[in-house]
Amino acid sequence: MITLRPALRDEWASVASITKVANDEYKVLADSQFWSNYEESTRSMLLTEPNVVRLIASEGGELVGSVVYCPPYERQVADKTIKNPYPEMRLLSVLPSRRNQGIGGKLIQACENKAKVDQAEAITLHTTNLMLTAKAMYERRGYSRYNAIDFEPAPRFIVFGYIKRPLA
Repeated sequence: MITLRPALRDEWASVASITKVANDEYKVLADSQFWSNYEESTRSMLLTEPNVVRLIASEGGELVGSVVYCPPYERQVADKTIKNPYPEMRLLSVLPSRRNQGIGGKLIQACENKAKVDQAEAITLHTTNLMLTAKAMYERRGYSRYNAIDFEPAPRFIVFGYIKRPLA
């Protein structure tokens, strides 16, 4: 049985590890320097950011997936200031050996439920053209494009914003 809960501080490194493993398939599709920077910034955020909730999915004591729930923000990304008035789901990660078992859907639902509890009107996320399966999954779940939070961290590499509203 899959259980979901917030990660404890001493589990943050495990969340970073599962995120890296889950995203390794995209490494060969991206510029190596860009990917190295991406992995480092992702790891740093997962290990140090105090204002996010790291949710983990486990089964029988084994960590099989994770996601990060972030409050609304304003931050500089690449050469753009992004103002996002909605919470954001980030870094949805499921071990490759555990995909297609509903774990990702449970993690998404947990973020959507938290957004409802937080009385948010919507929830957002980012994805790229590298993540075709993820994009299709989000669209099936009612997410649509939200250009206001798009950014381009490297030439011709666009990170696309998505939004779900209303939260059902």
